[in-house]
Order: sequence, then structure tokens, then C-alpha cells
Amino acid sequence: MTRASGYRVIIPAAGRSLRLSHLTREQPKSLLMVEDKPILGHSLSILSRRGFTRLTLVVGYRRQQIESAFGDRYENIDISYVENPLYAESEHGWSLYCAQQDWAARPGPVVFMDADNLYDPEMIDRMMDCAYEDVMLVDEGLRPDDRDDELVLGEAGVVSGLKRGRAADYPDFAGGFVGINRFSAGFMAALFQFMHDFFAGKGKMHKYERVFDAFIRETGARVHYLETKGLHWVNVNREADYELAKRIARKMLSDAAP
Repeated sequence: MTRASGYRVIIPAAGRSLRLSHLTREQPKSLLMVEDKPILGHSLSILSRRGFTRLTLVVGYRRQQIESAFGDRYENIDISYVENPLYAESEHGWSLYCAQQDWAARPGPVVFMDADNLYDPEMIDRMMDCAYEDVMLVDEGLRPDDRDDELVLGEAGVVSGLKRGRAADYPDFAGGFVGINRFSAGFMAALFQFMHDFFAGKGKMHKYERVFDAFIRETGARVHYLETKGLHWVNVNREADYELAKRIARKMLSDAAP
């Protein structure tokens, strides 16, 4: 496995999560409890056990609660916080760009992921074992019919773009976008430069998937997709997702019990 300690993890957690506003009026979505800890806490524990030691956490909405929950060190991970003060008038693409200076102070490869994902830990193992440097995890078994779903398009393991919509609308559908990615230092440097020009021209209201799609299509950046092979995961965007996250967490805890 590639040494995790050489990677910086970047997680945007600045948004207000309006689709779950009845649960997030008083706290960020990443702090919603799932079994014994917050959603984000489960992810950080998985990363810590696999040797990751550096995290950039982009905060905004109720940032003090997140900083209080995790501090500057969570288990074996040192945490630096970057603020997106424009969280109410931007999307998480801008939150990722806010991490640029923190990354540039010590540039290197990155694991980039969502703050509201709960996932089988083996996904991280498979991603770090992958021979390719720039990788997106995709759920090849997911056949979404909701136009709000994020899709990865591609062929023969190479990503050609990301779109929102129904899988049936795209003959080159490769899988559902999981929101867990591994990128080389060169990829990140080129991406941040692209983002500078992208946001200057188009404004800050763009999800990072739209930025990734433009970056890949306009620059020819080569990214591979890696299938999850049936491993369980959920991105918590709706009430049903939150209930599924609880079931996944119970199974994870049961499997880990002696």
C-alpha cells in the first residue's frame, strides 16, 4: 500500500446542508451522530487507523462547533482549519479552492473526500493500493434515476467527465460518484491553477464536481476511476441517507468487535 503518511487529506465541511435543514439548524451536517460518534468522526478514525496524519478541514457554517469537536488533533491526525467565510454565497468547489494556500505551504499528494460520507474502510485500502496516482472511486452497481445524483462518465477505467442526472441518459456511464478521491501533487497544482481562472470567470457558486468536469474536459487531465466492487457507502444528503448511515455504522462496529 502507498504510504498514507505522505498524503494530506482535504475535506470541505463549510456548507449549511439545506436539504437536511431540519437536522442542521443547530449544527453542521458532519456532526450528526451515527452510533457512537459524528459522521465525520467515523471517517477520521478510519483514516487515522490507516496511517494518515495530516488533514486540512475547510469550515464555515458553525465552524466553532467543528473545531471544538475535533480540536487540532484527532486520534493520530493533525488538523489545520481553513475558513470559507463565503460559505452562504458559494458552493463546495470554492471551499476546496480555499484550501489552496494551506496545501501550497507543503505541497504533496492528496486524498480529497466529502465530510458527510460513511463508507467501508476497505475502500481506502483499495484506493491506496491502486497503481494509478489520480483516482476517483465509483460505484459501478449504482444505477441512479434521480437527476440530482452525481455520475462519473468514462471508458476502460479512464474518466471523461462528471455529470448530474440519470445513468440511463449516458452511454458512457461508469458509476456513481462516491466522493472519495486520490490525487497526485502535480494534479493538485494544475487543478488549483485552473480553479483560479474558473472562479474568476464563472463565480463561486459551483460544486467541485462541476469544476472537476471542466478541468478534465478542458485540460485533458487523465484520471482513472476505481470500482467499489459492492462495498457499502452513503453520502448523507437526505433523511433516508442518514438512516442508511446508521445501519452501515452498526455493521461496521459489529464487524470490528472482538
